[in-house]
Amino acid sequence: MTVKRAYSPAHETNMGATVHPTKRQERILAELRVHGSLSASDFAEREGISAMTVRRDLSELAERGLVRRVHGGAVSVETLPTAGAPHRPQPRPDATVRHGTDPAALFTLGLVVPDPGYYFPKIVAGVAERTEALGGRVVLGVSRYDPARERQQVERLIAAGVDGLLVTTTVADAFDTLELLDHAPMPVVVVERSVSEAPVGADLESVRSDHASGAALAIRHLASLGHRRIGMAVFDTPTTPQLRTGYERTVRQLGLDEDAPVEVIDETAGVGVATAAFVRRCLDTGTTAVFVHSDHYAVEFVETVTEMGLSIPDDLSVVAYDDEVAALADVPLTAVAPPKHDVGRFAATMCFERISAAAQTGFARRHMTLAPTLSVRESTASPAVFDS
Repeated sequence: MTVKRAYSPAHETNMGATVHPTKRQERILAELRVHGSLSASDFAEREGISAMTVRRDLSELAERGLVRRVHGGAVSVETLPTAGAPHRPQPRPDATVRHGTDPAALFTLGLVVPDPGYYFPKIVAGVAERTEALGGRVVLGVSRYDPARERQQVERLIAAGVDGLLVTTTVADAFDTLELLDHAPMPVVVVERSVSEAPVGADLESVRSDHASGAALAIRHLASLGHRRIGMAVFDTPTTPQLRTGYERTVRQLGLDEDAPVEVIDETAGVGVATAAFVRRCLDTGTTAVFVHSDHYAVEFVETVTEMGLSIPDDLSVVAYDDEVAALADVPLTAVAPPKHDVGRFAATMCFERISAAAQTGFARRHMTLAPTLSVRESTASPAVFDS
């Protein structure tokens, strides 16, 4: 009796090993998602490889149920809304050709971020990694938190004719930019910003970290250690309102004391003085733990607490948010890390799917949130208990 096992197109298991498509096979699958069909000889010429190599790849993919072989090539077996669009974006004439062998990109994504140095490098890396795997290229624009420059970068990329746009706005409510993006002639995904409740940009898709749940993760960790009064000190950033929402909601849900200090620190002047005043309020109110944003400020926070002659975590437990440099503080900080790399990967994937589904209807708009993770280090412990 022969038993046929079910096959999952995401992977194949043989003797306990998982077989994933090679990088070249990923390009084949990407082109099939966009184009719906592929000519082995055409693909071989563009890749600079033999048609025999392409046919071998197609045979392997067909055996794994990922494509269906036809004379001269293959067709897509995708069941997602992105399958079988009647055309694919043409390769860009100015696409990078490395070592004189790589073909022009299948598509080009424009990516605009506020700052290439802090927080966003992992997002950029995730976008680039996924885009390259799908056979495309990325063109980067940096706004440096300047709304006017942000719109200039978006307009530049639109004028250049990119196939899709990924944009992180300078502020959470960048309505002028959202309106510009809403009228863009190519698919747009807003990255690390919420657009679901914005008065403009209703047709835009988005991928972001669930910062409110990240704050909840921090407060729940501290509460599990026995802390009942947990304060919060943050810089004013586009992330802060979501963090405060998660903080306040979790404090209520867990029945924690609600009179702990909560303060937005002015990072433009007197950070150390403001921090010292905040710490004194924590001591006066019996607050035993603090949630701090951002990472850079958390490092300064630790320095100030130490200079005041206090100990972390003996006198005050601290959880940071971002986890960029938290582990490098004088006391390595327990920290919540938004899934930045995955945000980039999912944003690129969503934009690619929208490009390939451009000629189709009925493909629902998506607002995706991804959950952060917690890394426990030396800055948190159960609150000290003193004998009366």
